[in-house]
Amino acid sequence: MRRRVSRPLILSFILLLLLMGLPSFALATSTAQESTDTVTAVTIPPRMNVRSGPATTYRVLGSISAGTEVTIIGENTDGRWARVQIDGYDGPVWLAKWLLDIQQNTGEESSADTARAASSSEAVTTTDTATDTGPISTTVVLSATAQITPTPTAIPVTTTASITTTASITTTAPTPASAETPAVEEEAEATVEAAAEVTIDTSAGPVAVTTPPRMNVRRGPGTDYPIATGVDTGTQARIVALGPERQWYQVELPGQEDKLWLFAGLTTLYGSLDGIPQLSEEEIPPRPQPTPTAAPAAPASAAAPAPAPAAVPIARAAALPGIGFGYGVQAHIIHTGQEGLAMDKTREMGFSWMKQQIEWRIFESSPGQYGFGDIGPIIGAANQRGINLLFSVVNAPDWAREPGFDASVGGPPADPQTLANFVGALAREYCGSSLKAIEIWNEQNLHYEWGNKPLDPAEYVRLLAPSYASIKAACPSIYVISGALTPAGDNGGFAMDDFRYLEEMFKQGVARYADGIGAHPSGYNVPANVTWQNACAAIQQSGNTFNGACDNPHHSWSFRSTMEGYRNIAVVYGAANLPIWPTEFGWAAGGAFHPAYAYANDNSYEEQAAWTVEAYQMMRAWGWVGPAFLWNLNFRVVANGTEKAQWGIVRNDWSPLPVYSALQGMGK
Repeated sequence: MRRRVSRPLILSFILLLLLMGLPSFALATSTAQESTDTVTAVTIPPRMNVRSGPATTYRVLGSISAGTEVTIIGENTDGRWARVQIDGYDGPVWLAKWLLDIQQNTGEESSADTARAASSSEAVTTTDTATDTGPISTTVVLSATAQITPTPTAIPVTTTASITTTASITTTAPTPASAETPAVEEEAEATVEAAAEVTIDTSAGPVAVTTPPRMNVRRGPGTDYPIATGVDTGTQARIVALGPERQWYQVELPGQEDKLWLFAGLTTLYGSLDGIPQLSEEEIPPRPQPTPTAAPAAPASAAAPAPAPAAVPIARAAALPGIGFGYGVQAHIIHTGQEGLAMDKTREMGFSWMKQQIEWRIFESSPGQYGFGDIGPIIGAANQRGINLLFSVVNAPDWAREPGFDASVGGPPADPQTLANFVGALAREYCGSSLKAIEIWNEQNLHYEWGNKPLDPAEYVRLLAPSYASIKAACPSIYVISGALTPAGDNGGFAMDDFRYLEEMFKQGVARYADGIGAHPSGYNVPANVTWQNACAAIQQSGNTFNGACDNPHHSWSFRSTMEGYRNIAVVYGAANLPIWPTEFGWAAGGAFHPAYAYANDNSYEEQAAWTVEAYQMMRAWGWVGPAFLWNLNFRVVANGTEKAQWGIVRNDWSPLPVYSALQGMGK
């Protein structure tokens, strides 16, 4: 990947970043009750959010570390959130009570109970229960700086809200002490005006109101159940039952005949759950079989895979022996003169693989005129140090692209054979050298990597097939890796869900033309071993400002879920012999250098180190992963102060960051 600003799921969060600090008006009427006696507590997670109100939709005021002592002076009516006083904060603030160790017995949960809640693998319901005091009509006017004082809630509630906010967000990311580039500040202002009249009638029972912009409704209480439909923010659903662990609501939705299920943690509760039955395992729909989980087998009616071009043999995928797992890192060394230093640093970590992106348009200015001179020093330096190289080939020259192409972005050639000729020449030039693998393209499910053309998995396989044949004809020992997809959800013409795109690649016969399947399993602010289903709970427990995994639950937030999903898809389509090659993965840390990468503000250098080590250990243990390439060795050296630098593992003077030292000391 060369830049990340257009990550498709990130696009949907730019507005959320601009609106940070504005709590949902639906929660402005949450109820609080004061304790008769104050009690003390200490915080459990390593880092924990301090909020302006009793829900995760309220503004984050700061964070506190494990063991911080607080004084509890009240709580909301369902007892999930504690109103506390903390040294350094002016006035009362709110903490998630299930993440506190209560020091004095007040009849609430014991410290053992709270510890169990803190370590739960499921997301925690963060809703407020209303008190039934009779009808009331409330008009609420909020601004970005408004202090919300909880007031008694009534049933039914009619709320008219006029929201006007000007949000100024300043992200200050200090560079390392040795860096020369000053801190970067980004400011953004937005004015959002909305008027809505919402009536919530709880006379027939409690109501769940959905909070994310778009939310899945499932056939059972779990993410392993199929999706029945999707609903928008503010959808009201009558709650008729609770799941076995009380984390899912069985609901009645307008227009739906069947009773369906909502994840409670992404809703706001109105009314009381008293008297609502909790279903047992025997009373819920049968749970789907766990294998495979990521991708159903192609139905019998599905179109047959596209036939291979006549010139390409069918059974190439098993032609080479499995290369096994390997430790790699991506670097930017071309045209820098630093190839030797970068490879020395790679060897010092005990790594034996390096990835470099090769822009085709630079090395073939006109058809058949190859200028490989700047590649030679990289090959030579790797030969001397025993480093294996993966080249990722991208960006067709202008002469090879389609008429009227979009010159503002890179893109593929009009004729796939022109790329095949180039990579064949590259393989022929360096056959028998340190060049061991070639990746054909990069993130082709993302609009600006595919020339702003329609995203088409079949077209990509047609591009890959002749390149595979050409490389194998020139140098059979070079591994061919399919272009890694970007983790993404469907987003119109901007991005295609990578699971769906990969399935279509397999249907089109990609297994015939690859020795490995490229992947880019990003980590965002989610630990390496956490699945996407548990990502929201994980980031809420550790403390977060970026809320993507909660606002839009999807596999792409999770390194682990992306990797396991790719493996499951390969197995379903009969390609268990093809290893998954993570040609780019990692965690940004140390502060965001661009507001579109706000998740970097949540990740400390120590977390970056721990999660990266854990990711390598997981991949080695899985047994179906090829060489894995960390993004990135030296962007703090060659692009300091840019968004790319957030992933660098050495400082701008090549001194090690904690992640570099951790990888150096990691058993391999």
